[in-house]
Amino acid sequence: MEHSLYEKIATQVEKQIHNGIFLPGKKIPSVRKLSKQLNVSVATVLQAYSLLEDRGIIKARPQKGYFVQDHIPPKQSSNSNIVKPIENDGSIHTLLRRLLHASQRPDIVQFAAAIPQSPFLPIRQLQRSVGRLMRLEPEICAAYAFTPGSLSLRRQIAIRMLDTGCQLQPDDITITMGCQNGLMLSLQAIAKAGDTIAIESPTYHGVLQVIEVLQMKAIEIPCDSQHGINLNVLEQTLKQWPIKACIVTPDNQNPTGATLNHIARQHLLTLATKHQFTLIEDDVYGELNYNHRREHALKADDQTNSIIYCSSFSKSIAPGFRVGWIVAGKHQAQIEHLAYIQSLAVPTLTQTAITNFLENGAYDRHLRRTRAAYHDNLIRYQAIISQHFPTGTSTSTPTGGFLLWVTLPSDIDAMALHTQALNIGIGILPGVAFSLTNQYPHHFRINYALTWDTKTQDALKQLGKLACQQVPNGY
Repeated sequence: MEHSLYEKIATQVEKQIHNGIFLPGKKIPSVRKLSKQLNVSVATVLQAYSLLEDRGIIKARPQKGYFVQDHIPPKQSSNSNIVKPIENDGSIHTLLRRLLHASQRPDIVQFAAAIPQSPFLPIRQLQRSVGRLMRLEPEICAAYAFTPGSLSLRRQIAIRMLDTGCQLQPDDITITMGCQNGLMLSLQAIAKAGDTIAIESPTYHGVLQVIEVLQMKAIEIPCDSQHGINLNVLEQTLKQWPIKACIVTPDNQNPTGATLNHIARQHLLTLATKHQFTLIEDDVYGELNYNHRREHALKADDQTNSIIYCSSFSKSIAPGFRVGWIVAGKHQAQIEHLAYIQSLAVPTLTQTAITNFLENGAYDRHLRRTRAAYHDNLIRYQAIISQHFPTGTSTSTPTGGFLLWVTLPSDIDAMALHTQALNIGIGILPGVAFSLTNQYPHHFRINYALTWDTKTQDALKQLGKLACQQVPNGY
């Protein structure tokens, strides 16, 4: 699989720097000049320069351009794409606990947590469903829906998964306590303490915590907001390290918003078969694509019945219900055994309420409205960020979900911005929460599943003002 154009340009510029054409502290060609020299778009050059910033090779100076870092990393070898397993020392758990608890105070604007505000959820329909169940079937609270879970719900999930290209029977599905529980069960079923798990970088912070709790090692594979996980790096890494499993989010990845195209999906499947590792597919944002048609799930093309598919209704129907599911093929029996031992059952009331919502056709109408609202909010957020954040700030361009990955100029500390924002009632999640290697110090993630009103707009503008105040020479 060939490198993308912006990666080739980044490699070219980095080589020129190491060869002494551009010296430490000196300016490199402007974005517009390089785009003319190479006959490529400005956006492509910006991506290349952003990649070089992440590598610590160059830095942006607002209104002045891009400069070589005063101290650049030594030239990397031909194996520069090889990454190493990392043992989680527990520091990420401590950091996340502090960040997430602070960011969920009721008095702040909740850009940090990946939870939709109630106007984007079918609260009234669920309220009616739960009320009706409690009136007509009060004994439901005394009944266990033992693992694998409600047959009616599993039947509805099988119907919904036809859209992913998966042809399933209800017995192929196990209900879980959300997607996080599904990821935990998946790793417990196929790996043991000390095993190495490949993950996207940046990645959903819950993945880091699961790997920590299970005492496994993580190996971070770069993931960018345009192409998703870097399969070239993954392929090279597989030649170097014994990878037990790879956790990947093919649709609307958290936090970058990336979606893998069909060719990349087929390449990933080929790698899994060739190198005999288990793919764990996290599809929690899959139904929130803005496009009319979605790519088939990896599970749909699973020829060996070994891919583990995890999802939930937490992002689309009811975060507080904690209802998810797993389709695990040949690992299903082991996962059901683990799920039964750990929780016996998922609450019957919530499973039944969601089943009723799915059966009456309201879910599709809800998704159409929600997707449109999220897409509108995305455009609004990007416009505010473009107008009110420092020059050089860029954002991801998700085609689904409700999370935006923001890249600030390299001299802005996103962790400091988080602290300052929290002091004025604004919560964001800084980039350090999405990696074990502190790779994203000038990045942060924000949630745009918030009602677009004066409070939200003002908070976003205030956040931009705080970021501008960190720029050494002003705006």
